Amino acid sequence: MKALPATERGRRTRAAIVGAAAGLMRQHGLAGPSLDDVLAASGTGKSQFYHYFDSRRELAEAVLHHQFDRVMETQSALRDPDHADLGAWRDQVVAAHRESGYGMCPLGVFAGQVDDEPELGGILAELFGRWEASLADLVARARAEGRVRADAEPEDAGRLLLAALQGGAMLAHVHRRPTALERSLDTAIAALIPR
Repeated sequence: MKALPATERGRRTRAAIVGAAAGLMRQHGLAGPSLDDVLAASGTGKSQFYHYFDSRRELAEAVLHHQFDRVMETQSALRDPDHADLGAWRDQVVAAHRESGYGMCPLGVFAGQVDDEPELGGILAELFGRWEASLADLVARARAEGRVRADAEPEDAGRLLLAALQGGAMLAHVHRRPTALERSLDTAIAALIPR
C-alpha cells in the first residue's frame, strides 16, 4: 500500500476518493462501482487515483479502514481510557444508528462480500477484532469500577456486546426502527451487571 500523502492537499484528494468509494461501495457492494463511478463521485481523475492507490483492491482496503474509523468516531466511549460506562456506549451506538436512518453497520455491511478475497477478508476480520478488543477494554474498565460483574471475562463480554450490536443493527435496519438494537444491547449489558 502506498504511503499516505505528505501534503494537506494530497490528503484531501485521497480522502475525497476514499469517501466517495465508501459511499458507493456501501450502497452497491465492494465490487459494485466502477473506477469511473468513483472518480466521477469524487471529482478526481485517473492520474490522481493512481498517484494514491496501486489498484482497486487497495482502494477497497482503504474503504474498510475508513468505515472502521467512522464506527469508532461515533463510539467515543471506546476511545476514552477514562470511560467505564456501558450504558453511555449503548446510547452512542443507538444514536449513531438512528442518525444513519437505521442503515446497516458501516463495517458489517461488507461481511460476506470478501469471501473470495482473502486479503480483504483478513483486513475485515482484523478490524472487527480491534472493535471487539476496544469493547473488551471498556468492559475491563467497567469491571474495575464495579459496574460489571467481577467474574465477567472482558474478551467474552466484548464479543457478546459486538454480536448484540451487529444482530440488533441488522434487525433494526430490516424493521426501520431501533427497538431490536436497543433490546439486544440492553439484554447483553444486563447480563454483565452485578446483581
